Amino acid sequence: MSVSQLCYRSRIHWPALRHDLDTEMDLTLMRIRRINSRAGVTGALILTDTHVFQMLEGPWEAVKRTFECVLQDKRHSHLTVLHNGTQENKLFYGSWMQFFDLRSEDDSNAPDPFDDFSRNADRMHRDGVLELFQVLSLTLTERQLTNRLSLM
Repeated sequence: MSVSQLCYRSRIHWPALRHDLDTEMDLTLMRIRRINSRAGVTGALILTDTHVFQMLEGPWEAVKRTFECVLQDKRHSHLTVLHNGTQENKLFYGSWMQFFDLRSEDDSNAPDPFDDFSRNADRMHRDGVLELFQVLSLTLTERQLTNRLSLM
């Protein structure tokens, strides 16, 4: 069975933030994860110095409703859909919203091939963004396996 995927990029609209960016992200991620767990939507969110990239996965109606909420969120500007299609499997299976902070001041978890992602966020094209999500999903899988092995 195929799964719907929608990926977008948006510029952070700083005047719409009610808190500092770290607090805003913490509160937003808690809310997103709660809503996504009920809707069956998984995915990931990448934060750069200036942009947010998000991959939404799940049943089309749930992905569509989630994206409609994103469109109403005043913290986004210059929103561009980079990918809207289907895949055989979810990249972020079991993750209501995995978070990757790729800001330049805190890029310790950024994969080496993408260490300049933040500086070029507004010029990243569909294929580059989808490749990054794919690489990050692999690191998530490795981390989950490592965590399971360490518990044995």
